[in-house]
Amino acid sequence: MVEKLVHVNGVDLCVETFGDPAEPAILLIGGATSSMDWWEDEFCERLAAGLRFVLRYDSRDTGRSTSYPAGAPPYSQLDLTADAVGLLDAFGLAEAHVVGISMGGGIGQRLGVEFPDRVSSLTLISTSPGGPGGPANPDLPPMSERIQALFAEPAPDPDWSDRAAMTDHMVAGYRPFAGSCPVDQERERELAGRIFDRTTDIAASMTNHWIIEGGDPIRHRLGDVTAPTLVLHGTEDPLFPFGHAEALAREIPGSDLVALAGVGHQMPPRQVWDVVVPAILRHTSGGWERQADRLAAQSLATGSPTGWFERLYQAGVAGETTMPWDRRAPHPLLTEWAHGLRGEGRSALVVGCGFGADAEFVAGLGFETVAFDISDTAVRLVRARFPESPVEYLRADLFEPPAGWQAAFDLVVEIFTVQALPDSVRDKATAAVANLVGPGGTLLAIEAVREDPAVQGPPWPLTRREIESFATGGLTPVRVEEIADPHRWRAEFRRPR
Repeated sequence: MVEKLVHVNGVDLCVETFGDPAEPAILLIGGATSSMDWWEDEFCERLAAGLRFVLRYDSRDTGRSTSYPAGAPPYSQLDLTADAVGLLDAFGLAEAHVVGISMGGGIGQRLGVEFPDRVSSLTLISTSPGGPGGPANPDLPPMSERIQALFAEPAPDPDWSDRAAMTDHMVAGYRPFAGSCPVDQERERELAGRIFDRTTDIAASMTNHWIIEGGDPIRHRLGDVTAPTLVLHGTEDPLFPFGHAEALAREIPGSDLVALAGVGHQMPPRQVWDVVVPAILRHTSGGWERQADRLAAQSLATGSPTGWFERLYQAGVAGETTMPWDRRAPHPLLTEWAHGLRGEGRSALVVGCGFGADAEFVAGLGFETVAFDISDTAVRLVRARFPESPVEYLRADLFEPPAGWQAAFDLVVEIFTVQALPDSVRDKATAAVANLVGPGGTLLAIEAVREDPAVQGPPWPLTRREIESFATGGLTPVRVEEIADPHRWRAEFRRPR
């Protein structure tokens, strides 16, 4: 992680980054009076481990950023919104996935409305479409009586210069907003101490955000938000009860709402990080295909053309992306080709079996079927999906298959595995598949057709020369079909007896 001061919008903001700047950016925007310390190191590191470039920062009057005299902030929430845009400019980022909590969620909404081209997606945590419920927002539930009493009779100001007194004051201030989800009180005290130590003017930090102007309301414009939006909200939020989250999800088109059980108006406690972190990663992934691109690039950079498959399946299991290659039905080009085919007394091998739809179909034709995948996770999942299956699902490496598989199968089915491997190992992969076909056996290969010679995979679709190169090691082509919609190769090869 790297911390530095950045001059933005006429002020200095302290920013810390995690991860590779080449990855999709996540901009974390804190709530009122909250320095970036609230986005804990490990939380940011987990996001960065999902191949994201994470930025957290001290907003004005917090942490090490520009501070003003307590009670006299010369800025508004509009300036805080402009600061967020300025940070993107300072880092050369055309856009970012914006994650905002409480007031930071309000800033996120304004960004989505007023700067839609700068927002890849929105994640709104513990926030509201219109502020606290009451006469100004009669359709939104009011804050709890406990919080109303707290605002009506706030605790007296502590000695701002006394670290111990300030730590006690901050911790006592957090407690009424928490839900029933247990809080690590020792960690909370450590965090409060760290905030005190890092903050230029703690009195200004604890005061000024509460008295700035919010700008013109934008609730009536939330229907114009085009960024994909995820709403994360505690079920026990006493400031913005859960109805605020439901209103946000209704008013921003296509929003997803995730309830955080037992969480109040607070940074998500560690107990729910296993919900929150995967939810944010999934929301910012762009789909499993985009995450596959990132994982493959990282894997190939280390010289491993197949290492990314396991990591992608693991990400799917963790909920960090949609599950890859999760077909529930056999490939239609396989079922069409196999019409009338019976396999009793013969063996079949399915390459790169994934979730097993093709293998189950082949076994249903009567073949004694083996199916394999390079990913341990994929094999575990497919066995769980088909616990009574006659298919033998195994973990194996196409480039180092079991010795008994060479020239051993009457039918080999290869669908989209070779195209998931880079050009650098293409010839080795096609030869490895061809070597599995036994005497008198058949290979069926289904792959995408390469239309762009400069394609940056995965996948790396095949040219005609590459699909025809399965005719190696004694295999001869039976027919090679180029199918228009979708643009696919379906090629059949046979080995003489």
